[in-house]
Amino acid sequence: MPYLKLVRYGNLLFIALCLLLIRFGFFRQFDASTALNNIQFFLLIIAVVCIAASGYVINNILDYEADRINAPNRLVIREKISEKSAYNLFFALNIIGVGIGFYIANKIDAPAFSAIFILTSALLYLYATYLKHIAIAGNLVISMLVGLVVLLPVIFDLYPELTSENIENQRMLFNTLVYYSLYAMLLNFVREVIKDQEDINGDYKTQSNTLPLLIGQKRTNVFVFIFCLILLVFSIIFLGEDLYHSTKAVVYALVFIIAPLLALVAGILKANSKKDYSKFSFILKCMLFFGLLSLGFPEYLIS
Repeated sequence: MPYLKLVRYGNLLFIALCLLLIRFGFFRQFDASTALNNIQFFLLIIAVVCIAASGYVINNILDYEADRINAPNRLVIREKISEKSAYNLFFALNIIGVGIGFYIANKIDAPAFSAIFILTSALLYLYATYLKHIAIAGNLVISMLVGLVVLLPVIFDLYPELTSENIENQRMLFNTLVYYSLYAMLLNFVREVIKDQEDINGDYKTQSNTLPLLIGQKRTNVFVFIFCLILLVFSIIFLGEDLYHSTKAVVYALVFIIAPLLALVAGILKANSKKDYSKFSFILKCMLFFGLLSLGFPEYLIS
């Protein structure tokens, strides 16, 4: 369906899955004290998904000219859905997302937390209209918002139930999710830069000032190489210091984190085509998926 394509339903399912794994996998296995009941948590997921979907909608509307060059086969706006209908959907999704977010924030007696949904909505609009055309800035904003998804259960589910009796357990859960959030943010940042490489022709035509257009594709490849090399080194250190005692966790990390990073480091300097960058973008997407998937069965990995 055109509307499912417009909102990037696959990415929305991934967001929903990530939140479900945190709540019903990670939190449950470590006996977390949570503030939201199941219905309220599902409402939180709906709010997040709606705001994320609105971001995809506005991005598709404003990216029409670039998409005509970069991905003409994926065009939906003006081809299958009118711009007016898309804007109506954008406003509706924002109203639903912010409205539910305000309800959830009040349910945990923290109405100020509703600002998270308002600011996220505003940032996604600002990204689509302005920030995505600025080298690094747009990449960072989107990557921080990806990392924020992992932290939302901390903000709305763990923090309101923090007491002197459960502080150690809650702190352990919080610290772990901060690591996962940072992991998601850094990987997504690299992927955003590589996607800019992939979309360089359309970005040039629309006068975007992305990193590849600012410093050239070869220098951007070097930037990605150095960034991934640093990630690889820190991943190996983390593996050696924190996961060495669990064979399952080591194997999982080697297969889904270390090996893909090695592939990126080994191949990115030679990349020079849309096909090459598409492949590396897919590898990073898989790393994000399998990294966050491990939140659903942490006890199995560390046992």
